[in-house]
Amino acid sequence: MLYEIPQLELVQPETIEEATHWLSHYGDKAKIIAGGTDLLGLLKDNVSGPKFPVPEVLVDIGKIEKMRSITVADNQELVIGAGVTLSKLANSRLVTEKFKILAEAANSVATPQIRNAGTVGGNLCQRPWCWYFRNNAFPCFKKGGKQCYAIPGEHKYYFSTLGLGTCVMSHPSDLAPAFVALDASVTIAGSEGTRKIPISKFFLGPKDVFENVLKENEILTGVTVPMRYEEYDGVYMKDRIRQTWDLSLASAAVALKMSDGVCTDARICLGGVAPYPYRSEPAEEVLRGHHPDEESATKASDAAFEKSKPLPMTRYKVQIGKVILKRAINRALGF
Repeated sequence: MLYEIPQLELVQPETIEEATHWLSHYGDKAKIIAGGTDLLGLLKDNVSGPKFPVPEVLVDIGKIEKMRSITVADNQELVIGAGVTLSKLANSRLVTEKFKILAEAANSVATPQIRNAGTVGGNLCQRPWCWYFRNNAFPCFKKGGKQCYAIPGEHKYYFSTLGLGTCVMSHPSDLAPAFVALDASVTIAGSEGTRKIPISKFFLGPKDVFENVLKENEILTGVTVPMRYEEYDGVYMKDRIRQTWDLSLASAAVALKMSDGVCTDARICLGGVAPYPYRSEPAEEVLRGHHPDEESATKASDAAFEKSKPLPMTRYKVQIGKVILKRAINRALGF
């Protein structure tokens, strides 16, 4: 059921410093908006809770030019602003030529209309698509409640088989696994300055109310990827209920560095099957230092899900995850 969006104030800062100022000034009354593809839906559904209040102020970061570019820095890093749209990322010549895995991940999100509006930062920071979270009748854990209603309830699609905890939602981002596979870092700005952390430390686990480390007065300003990963063969694949706009049931980001048929390095991250982007080091170890083939891809896929503990309705996702990962590895190997 859609509700009328409440009356809101809007501020439109032109710099990152202005944005963090307004976030500090309004505290939990403010929310960042860029493309609005997630936040506006939450407002229309009147989603709220003790730790998820309905905002009174929207801080629109769409006019901050510094956050809307894709460049290569002097320190040989690809720098992607958090305000870059998914369409721009998917169609960037620099990205498609050197980091195809990012273009594939961006192009797999939703529909062209949503990709034209949705941003890199929004895709990484979107909230769970669990129907209990998005239904205001349920005071779930992610809104500040005491329990996860999905565990005893309906948990067939957008829920986890790996890394389960208090919350069993599956992380919805398509870009996150690809960035983790490329050992990316994120830049975060706040009233106390700027910090840069590995993207693997940006996401929180199933025992946390929030999905990432951002504080109330902080914003994600960009993502950086070391240019050395342009030497890797990268692939992103996903499976979903409908082949149009839907979230992934399971996805796999695979980046392999090959030399004379030997896999000298492998980085594998799964999406749609855990409450956070799930890097699988056991799967990487199966491939690293060997001449991988289709049998190796099967063994790596099995290793990735060896510790899976699916819920009653998500058992099928283990097999889907294995198949998607195997296909991604085979594609990266050129099979």
